[in-house]
Amino acid sequence: MSELQKYHEQMAGQEVVNWQAPPDADGDATSDLVGGILRRWYIALLVFLVLCAIGLPGVWMLVRPSYEVTGALRVAPILADILSGESDPGEISDYLRFMNTEAEKITSSSVVQRVADELVDRDLSFFKAEPTGLVEEWKQKLRGPAPRLEPAMRLKRAIVDEQKIVVAAVRDKELIKVTMHSSNQEEAKQIVDAFIKAYMEIEVVTSDEDDNRQLDLLESERDVLYEKIQNDRQTIYQLGQEYGTVALEDRQDVMLQRVASLLDTLTGVQAERIRLEAQVQLLERTRQQAIAPEELLRMRREYINEDTSVTALTGRITELEQEIIVAKQTLSPANPEIQNKIGLLEALKQRMEERKQEASKDFDDLVAKETAEAGNRQLVAIRSELEQTREYEKRLIETLSKEDTQTISLGRKQLTIQELQADLDLTKERYDLVLRRIQDLELQRKRPARVSVYYNADIASIADRRVKLSMALVFGSLVCGMGLAYLRDKADLCLRTPDDVAKRIGIRIIGTTTSLNTVKPALLPEQIVGDYQTIRANLGLIGGKGIPRKLVVTSPGMKEGKTTFAVNLATSLAESGKKVLLIDGDLRKPDVSRLLNLPKGSRGLQDVLCGVKFEQAVCSVASNGLDVLAADFSDSADAYELLALPSTKKRINMISRKYDHVIIDTPPALGFPDALLWAKMGDAAILVSFAGHTTMPDLKEAKERLAQINVNVLGTVLSSVEAGHAYFRHGHTYYTQSRDSAKVSRRKLMFAMEEGAERTDAPEVSEDPQQGEA
Repeated sequence: MSELQKYHEQMAGQEVVNWQAPPDADGDATSDLVGGILRRWYIALLVFLVLCAIGLPGVWMLVRPSYEVTGALRVAPILADILSGESDPGEISDYLRFMNTEAEKITSSSVVQRVADELVDRDLSFFKAEPTGLVEEWKQKLRGPAPRLEPAMRLKRAIVDEQKIVVAAVRDKELIKVTMHSSNQEEAKQIVDAFIKAYMEIEVVTSDEDDNRQLDLLESERDVLYEKIQNDRQTIYQLGQEYGTVALEDRQDVMLQRVASLLDTLTGVQAERIRLEAQVQLLERTRQQAIAPEELLRMRREYINEDTSVTALTGRITELEQEIIVAKQTLSPANPEIQNKIGLLEALKQRMEERKQEASKDFDDLVAKETAEAGNRQLVAIRSELEQTREYEKRLIETLSKEDTQTISLGRKQLTIQELQADLDLTKERYDLVLRRIQDLELQRKRPARVSVYYNADIASIADRRVKLSMALVFGSLVCGMGLAYLRDKADLCLRTPDDVAKRIGIRIIGTTTSLNTVKPALLPEQIVGDYQTIRANLGLIGGKGIPRKLVVTSPGMKEGKTTFAVNLATSLAESGKKVLLIDGDLRKPDVSRLLNLPKGSRGLQDVLCGVKFEQAVCSVASNGLDVLAADFSDSADAYELLALPSTKKRINMISRKYDHVIIDTPPALGFPDALLWAKMGDAAILVSFAGHTTMPDLKEAKERLAQINVNVLGTVLSSVEAGHAYFRHGHTYYTQSRDSAKVSRRKLMFAMEEGAERTDAPEVSEDPQQGEA
């Protein structure tokens, strides 16, 4: 098992008083942060002032406020009619889509080109692509000068890529807003107004062109319809000029009646001719030979069939049957019209049968008569009458044909006139409609436009980031200053407070001595007495066995106040009535005799180690009864060999039996091995550290070196601590009223302190007159 492990096991069995318990983690971190910043407050303040002095003017000079310039167009969803004053709610079926379409038109290529043409001669910085801020200026310098774009392309980039120009319909309102974000409000106003103006010009021209196009079409249609009306009227006039009127219905009725009358007369004449022809044939047959029964039957049938009444009835029956067939296809069988026609058909058939019987009887009578009246005289007369009847029939047919042709011609003219008149009426209606539409369009052009300028470009809002940036800069500067102060404090490895020692190293803190610069001169004696009383009390409580007999005082490095502390501790113990021996064990740089004003050349320690009797080598301080074994520089080169002699430890042990306490001042533990030899000779060791001078690695290494050789390190005394961090913080004010009663004893201790201050081995950079005390 190593000596270090043995030492730890030995120390684990001892009762340890934790005079400085470290705080919890959160409180430790917070106090460490705040303490570091407060210790380096001047760094935080300097960084804060420098950053603010540089940044605030830069922010207010280089950062420009961003203006939101907005102009608006109003799109009326409903336009009132001028004549009626009524609104047409369904004039725009999808108003939102219409608004979005119009907003898209504002950023169309035609509008952008018109805006570019209008603004190109105004020398705007917007088209020069000049940087608007310091950051953009640096970017441009790094990238090189950007190629200058055409004005229309620059506007397109601002609309599409940069989103600096935004055109959008406002929901739940009748407005389309044209918005531009720019640091130059005047140029932004000009550009927004140019967009509104260009759109309105294009919109008015387009609207006028649409209206003119519609009017041209309507006027052309009106002229065509007017010409057609005139042509139709002229044609109707020419058709009616022959008859003196265009109303030919009466004339046509008269002619139809005349044709019907002629047709009836012709039918009667034809019947008479047939009758005469039959008589002639009968007379001729009866005169030559008797008529055979079959011939007689045939003649009877022919006579009956050629009867005009039978012929007419047959034709009428056939016609009526056809009508009934047609009616049954379109009407129901129970329709009264069909029933009437069926009844009429039956009546006609009955009448035809009766007429056939009458004709048959007439034929019989005729045959009988002809048979009875044979002779040429009757035959000649009948033939003459037959010839007259035929001539009359011929004339009637010619007249009827002429009248029928005239009637048909008149009917055709009448039909033509009626068609022309109907077409003329339709043309007039269409003409009136076109004319009214033209008048409406001309009136509607006088009403207010659907799209109008609601307001021209104006500043809608100002986004001035300079106030926020200034606040952020101030806050950032403060944070940077505190951060740098904290980092600088963290980089400083010097120990300044008992908390630093406890947190960073974990060594027991026996006590502190207060810096003379942090206490009022009138309160200084009480503070010093309180510091050393606290140290003595803590030393007595450690381990529960009192202050060790042989106590070694060392430090990690030089000029850390160990000699002054050793002198003051020995003096304090001697003042308390103890028999104390102070040994100056620093043979390389002995200072005890100088601090206590001992006679020059005092070298009691070297003499004792060389065999001189102790009583001859020891010196006493008459004021407090302190015995001192001083040393000088004569054997500094052989210091280690002298201390390493086996007899050295025996002599020191023998001497220590004569005293209550032996305080041994040694060289620095990290400087020379002498301190380790002294530490092995003593019962315990105290590491003295100087606030603001001793570093954490040095104190930690000194502690580890002593621990490796199983030295009982009681702890450390932190010297030259600010009054606020001292262990004895309030005692000097508690007993101020009893200051006079303790004046003598305090002056004895102060005499040693003042003497040590004049010959201190503390750091030269310190202004502390005590130099070695905390």
